[in-house]
Amino acid sequence: MSSSLLFTALITLVLLLIVPSSTAFIADTDGDPIHNGREYYIVPVTSKSGLTYTQKNGGCPLYITSSSKTENSPGTPITIFSPARLPFIFPNLHIGLSFKGPTPCGESVMWTQTLDPSSRKAYITTGGDARMSFIITKGKKSNNLHTYELKYLSFEDDNRNNVGLFEDDGLLGLTKNPTAVSFKKAFNFLELSTS
Repeated sequence: MSSSLLFTALITLVLLLIVPSSTAFIADTDGDPIHNGREYYIVPVTSKSGLTYTQKNGGCPLYITSSSKTENSPGTPITIFSPARLPFIFPNLHIGLSFKGPTPCGESVMWTQTLDPSSRKAYITTGGDARMSFIITKGKKSNNLHTYELKYLSFEDDNRNNVGLFEDDGLLGLTKNPTAVSFKKAFNFLELSTS
C-alpha cells in the first residue's frame, strides 16, 4: 500500500471519528458522499433542470444558469474538487468548481465571480483561476437531508456570499437569498473502482 494512500485513509478515518454525525460529508441525491475530483450535476431544488453555461449578449465569459429550456435536463457535468487530499467533500471545505472540457470561449472552465459594470451585479462565470473560492453548506430552508447551498468566498473582505439564481435574468450570482441545490452523480459509480 503506498504511503499517500495510507495517509489518505488515515485522515479519512480520523475525520469520521471526530465528526460522529452521519451527515459529516456532503451527500449526493443517492445519499453517497461527494467524491473529491468527480463530476456531478448541480440541480437547484426549485427546478428539475441542472446548471449549465450560457453566453450573455453573445460574449464571454460564460455565465451559469439553469438548463430550464429542456425540462428535466440534468445540466452540464461540474467537477467538484479540493486540493486537500481527502476522498470526500465536507461542509465548509474550500473547493473549486469547473466544467469539463473546452467551452465556446476557449477560456478557463473554473468558476469565479465577475462584476457586471452596467447592472452592478456579481455573477458566477467561467474564466476563474486556481483559487478554491467556494464552499458548500447545509441548506437552511429545506428539510431535505441532501439539500445544500453554495457560498462564494471573497478573499478581499473575508465574506461568505450566498450564491443563487437571479430572478430577473435566471443567471447564477451573488444574491441575498441562496438557491438550495442538490448534487447528482454524472459518472457511473463503478468507475470509482477503476480510477
